[in-house]
This record gives sequence, C-alpha cells and structure tokens, in this order.
Amino acid sequence: MQITLEIKCPTCRSDSIKKNGFKLNGKQNYQCKNCKRQFIGDHALSYRGCHSGITNKILHLMARGGGIRDIAETERVSIGKVLRTL
Repeated sequence: MQITLEIKCPTCRSDSIKKNGFKLNGKQNYQCKNCKRQFIGDHALSYRGCHSGITNKILHLMARGGGIRDIAETERVSIGKVLRTL
C-alpha cells in the first residue's frame, strides 16, 4: 500500500516540489522549484495553527457565529491565533 501526499508551496501554490533533506528535528524539508522557498509539509507540522487551511476555517466559524474561545477549543489552536486571524 502506498500513501500519496499532495504538497504545494505555501507561497506560490506551485506543485513542482523537491525533497531537500531533513530539519534538525527529523522532519522532511521541501523546496519549491519555482520560487526556491524551503518549507515543511502540513502533514509534519506539530502545531495546528500553522496549517495552511486553518485561517479559512477560523473565518468560516466566525461568520457562523462561533465565539473566540469556542473556535480555539474546537480547532485546537490558541486564542491568540484566532484573534490574529480576525
């Protein structure tokens, strides 16, 4: 069984990515071939507030009437992340 990950550059949203070694903590490092930006894929991030889709989720929940503390609790991010997004 093979697992396939769809990885896109967080800056230019390009899918032409190459592996670029490992970070000191053992996580796979990637580099975009177009803009040369280095990054760690969303699947390896330990804090959910750094994921690429969390901002849209926070804005969507705020539009639906969710409170700041409720959003922080359900999405497992800090209250500061929710306030910075707003």
